[in-house]
Amino acid sequence: MIPANFAYLNDKRMPAHFLITILELAEHYQIKPHQLIRGSQLFLEDLAYPGAQVAPASALFILKKLKRELTEQPQLALELGQRIATGHGHVLFDLWRYAPNLSGALNAWARVQKGIETLVQFNVERHQGKLYIRLTESASLSTQQRMLFEIVLSACRLLLKEQLGAQTWVKVELPWSQPGQDLHYPVFLGEHVRFDAPRCAIILSEEALYQPFKEASALRFAQAKHTAKHLLCPPQLLQAHLRRIFRKNLGQAWSLEYTAGYLGMSPATLKRRLKQDGTNFKLLVDEVRGQEALHLMDLNQWNNSQLASTMAFADVHSFRRAFKRWTGAVPSAFRCGS
Repeated sequence: MIPANFAYLNDKRMPAHFLITILELAEHYQIKPHQLIRGSQLFLEDLAYPGAQVAPASALFILKKLKRELTEQPQLALELGQRIATGHGHVLFDLWRYAPNLSGALNAWARVQKGIETLVQFNVERHQGKLYIRLTESASLSTQQRMLFEIVLSACRLLLKEQLGAQTWVKVELPWSQPGQDLHYPVFLGEHVRFDAPRCAIILSEEALYQPFKEASALRFAQAKHTAKHLLCPPQLLQAHLRRIFRKNLGQAWSLEYTAGYLGMSPATLKRRLKQDGTNFKLLVDEVRGQEALHLMDLNQWNNSQLASTMAFADVHSFRRAFKRWTGAVPSAFRCGS
């Protein structure tokens, strides 16, 4: 059965295409869909009609079962990502496929991901001539975070290669260590892969933003946006909304009371809602601020004083204590390793 800690993702707000692709990959490896779907609170008939949506909890449950069945296939998530990208019908990747350029694709995705649960958020920024497409969680994914990130990275890397050409420079950063046998990473993610990075990201030249996509189609792009609009099912997951707010307002000291007032609810209600989402306020704020500190430290080469000021800490010592709580090490240890 679906574990209790996935209960906050039980609303049907994910396009069924993702789950269908998981089941197709399972069949490729001789695993029957009925066997994989058992215990997920889903039936195959639920996926049959156009526009079907599923609960993210069900998709995560089935994905975890597939990984357990295929432990000897380390490339599983990367392979799944490419299948999603090449299979027409996934509204999110159709937006990428038929957009006029990367800028149009990213803008369309930003609007859609506020109502369709993707489990992964895109954070886009320009810096010194480069475009950073950074992946972060929209919900606490625990041990499945890496697998979800690999799926999205692989899908986006393939689409970028197809749309912009194989010669376009693309770098992928992974926040985990290089495996002993990592031959599948260059195959799926290209030759420019950085392990033990301070973020999970795809990096391109800023010029790629407006380079025309090879499959650009104004009509199909409009159709994909129309389909996405009819799939939206607000309100969005509370913690996904809060993660976006915290990232956009790093200079604000977010307390439980202040945040509750900002959202128009009582602190007790916010506390209860986050508990239903499988997290708590302090953990959520800490997770976002820790991720942003590592990202900004590496991106801007800022010192502790600059980071403390930007992130609304009272002083440098408070920032250093928080950083050690986030990472288990002092900031200088990360600067030496970069």
